[in-house]
Amino acid sequence: MEGKSPIQGHVALVTAGAVGIGEAIAERLAFEGARVVLLDLDQTLGEATAQRIRDGGGEARFINTDVTSASEVKAAVAEALNEWARIDILVNCAGGFVENPPIEDLDEGQWRRVVDLNLKSAYLCAREVSPVMKNRRYGRIVNISSQAGRDSVIETGLAYGAAKAGLFGFGRRLAVELAPHGVTVNTIAPGVVLTPRTAVVHKDRLPEIIAKIPVGRVADAADIADAVWYLARPEARYVTGVTLDVNGGRYVH
Repeated sequence: MEGKSPIQGHVALVTAGAVGIGEAIAERLAFEGARVVLLDLDQTLGEATAQRIRDGGGEARFINTDVTSASEVKAAVAEALNEWARIDILVNCAGGFVENPPIEDLDEGQWRRVVDLNLKSAYLCAREVSPVMKNRRYGRIVNISSQAGRDSVIETGLAYGAAKAGLFGFGRRLAVELAPHGVTVNTIAPGVVLTPRTAVVHKDRLPEIIAKIPVGRVADAADIADAVWYLARPEARYVTGVTLDVNGGRYVH
């Protein structure tokens, strides 16, 4: 890479950064010169990802964090600030679902767990970093939603679709609130991304899904990381409150 990256020395928090989309985002931001903090519950994978980034010449650390817990998010942000004294980028990537029951079989506990992981986590993390960004009059917040929040994707869970749709409203409203302080808030809505989790969840439906995608393939995690990279740059200063659809043309809005 020639020249200095525009995010050289920036500090980026990536939730669910141990594996999958979050892992690819963390690696891309680190490659571009950011100091990356991975927040995840998987100690083994999180440490391995952080070490791989360091082995490649980047700066990274892992903090074991339940991003649905206000106290753990607060402690993780404080730890990152104690080490690097700034937070420039927040990527809210935590999310997912396991089961897809009909509504009569979807109990309140399942609903709460999925909504907390996909939506509450973004609120908690943004709440902690926003004062830091406002004080520095600079920040980039990128929320990872889903095509399931845009459209009635039957392959995904009901609570998941509701939570991902909630991220759109959350991002738009927060964008307006933080814009006067030099902080942008944007949302990415991926289609199906081939990660270890989705390979299992959609294993019986992948041919059918691919047949509906005009570009003829599902995304890989790097496709989403590239979109995050654009929105995380200082040059994206006039882009806020938008949703960027990254789905190979399966959903066109």
